[in-house]
Amino acid sequence: MNFKGVIFLAAAAIALQACSNYQPRVYNEVPLVEGEEVVPFEEFCYFETEPNGAAFKVLRKAVVGGGSYGSTESLKPTLEQKVAKLGGNSIANFKASQRFGFWPWRFIRPVVSGDAIQILNANGKSCEELGGRH
Repeated sequence: MNFKGVIFLAAAAIALQACSNYQPRVYNEVPLVEGEEVVPFEEFCYFETEPNGAAFKVLRKAVVGGGSYGSTESLKPTLEQKVAKLGGNSIANFKASQRFGFWPWRFIRPVVSGDAIQILNANGKSCEELGGRH
């Protein structure tokens, strides 16, 4: 491969990395205590880090991007649907931002991302008590 090809591939990799706001995170998953039952968590919750004081498991990352311009708030329902399809009921490591797109017509676009999680038992706590928000 010639020098120009290597430079082009490096530039393309950097440009594609700039299109995403997802940053992997290592979690301290909290399993259920022996004898503890799974209690469905009814409300969808967004956590900047992870739930405090609740048993949960991490499913996989979830990323949703808008076409061009606009608010990240409009992408939240789509992200919630994606997480629900994965079997989750909340999202940890939540990030919402305006990102530069790769193509000129997507110069700046809204992107929301995080890790789909399933809260196994919230011990009767609400979303806010676990450190999250709606």
